[in-house]
Amino acid sequence: MAATAGLNFRWGHSDLDQLTILDTIGHGCAFLDYDGDGRPDILLVGNAGARLYHNQGDGTFADVTEHALPKPPAQAHFLGCAVADYDGDGHPDIFLSGYGCTALYHNEGNGIFRDVTSGSGLEARGPYDWTTSAAWADVDGDGRLDLYVCRYVRFTPESRQFCGYKGLDSAGLKMACGPASYPPLQGSLYHNEGGGHFKDITRVAGMGDAHGNALGCLFCDFNGDGKPDLYIANDTRPADLYLNLGKGRFRNIAVETGTAFGADGQAMSGMGLDWGDYDNDGRFDLLVANYAGQPKSLYHNEGNQLFTNATYQSGIGAASLRPLTFGAVFLDYDNDGLLDIAFTNGHVQSRVEQVERENSYRQSAQLFRNVGGGRFTDLSAETGPDFTRKIVGRGIAVGDYDGDGRLDLLVVDDEGAPLLLHNESRTPSHWLSLRCLRAPGGPDAVGATIEVLAGGKKRIGEVRAGGSYLSTNAPEIHFGLGNAIQADEIRVRWPDGRTGVFPAVAADHCYELVPNRPTPIRLR
Repeated sequence: MAATAGLNFRWGHSDLDQLTILDTIGHGCAFLDYDGDGRPDILLVGNAGARLYHNQGDGTFADVTEHALPKPPAQAHFLGCAVADYDGDGHPDIFLSGYGCTALYHNEGNGIFRDVTSGSGLEARGPYDWTTSAAWADVDGDGRLDLYVCRYVRFTPESRQFCGYKGLDSAGLKMACGPASYPPLQGSLYHNEGGGHFKDITRVAGMGDAHGNALGCLFCDFNGDGKPDLYIANDTRPADLYLNLGKGRFRNIAVETGTAFGADGQAMSGMGLDWGDYDNDGRFDLLVANYAGQPKSLYHNEGNQLFTNATYQSGIGAASLRPLTFGAVFLDYDNDGLLDIAFTNGHVQSRVEQVERENSYRQSAQLFRNVGGGRFTDLSAETGPDFTRKIVGRGIAVGDYDGDGRLDLLVVDDEGAPLLLHNESRTPSHWLSLRCLRAPGGPDAVGATIEVLAGGKKRIGEVRAGGSYLSTNAPEIHFGLGNAIQADEIRVRWPDGRTGVFPAVAADHCYELVPNRPTPIRLR
């Protein structure tokens, strides 16, 4: 993969020798089509606010921030983003998380966003409210997208800023304290009441027992009952998996499903996560990032609300043990029909080399190729110098920004310029990209599940409004088809429970699907 220049951006950091826990969290990014021209644009989130880059269609991007986005408040410290059309007008809106600040930007449909945070119910809960990742879904089937927002720890000017560490030369070091030094904060589920207003229904919904210290979250209908469930990755605390019981009610089943802890039976330092069917058995599996010295977790969905930890038997355990991973995504980078895995890595201690001889602050990303049979092999060394350059990796988003049928990556280097990694893999395999809408010209059908039958094989996908760590993926659902030159049949279960069957379409194109329209429309 090769990096594309032109995204001029500064994250707004303090002195590296004085990094507190607030500085180590990093930032997110997103692919979104904010103006409806069919090309993924780019959103980058930094301390002082977000910047928006318009896709020019020739491999370059134009910074349209000053024209398109509201001016952020003074002293803001933004972190992540979740993109979705919350009011169903056909234009994607933006939620920004942060420390002591949040923002809800409404897309007016003319290339301009308006700040509608005040009075929305999504305002920050004071100057020390620390929100991180967020994700959208219609949790109760009323046709409106609701929002879950993660919270991390309570950190104030009176909190302990630095902790002592023993250096390799026996001299003491002062570096950022870990999350155990601070009280945990719990996330919130906000119900979309309509009219741009949201209501906190966390306790009513049964989510009041979340463990806190949350850094990642993503909805997925993992059991196929038509209702979006929610996984929450927590830092040094057991993870939470909330089963959707219907009518906006949830129950935490992480422990009984086997997804609360890591491969060693201990609580993970959970960060980014993703859902995907990596072995094509028709069930969504779970991928979770973890701290340095801990394997990243791959949970295989066995059905019947049970998961097995496949971290080591899959081949990613030992290879992912040393890095500190924030971003974790499934993607079929070579279109062979098997989901691969990408990690973004980077330590949280700027002087970790003085404490751990074999570790470093800047670290290389990793790419694991799915070789079938539930096994992966580390292909990082073959990805090129841009992918493997050492960075302070944080957020990651997946999307095909140039429409060539190969998935690209947008990666946050929290101590450098963002990386737009163009997929230049040479593969004869075919592909299919689908944009599923609730109605012509309407919003994305978040929560729809798709089955693609091609070459005698079935692959599944789901329309989501969120992504890995602090970030949001492009809205199209991408399928690698291997040698198949067409998709023989496409089956969709729409968010309202209706089902649709679409006829065969030629491979290597992007199509739009809507309910009650029997023929897919080719977009490119």
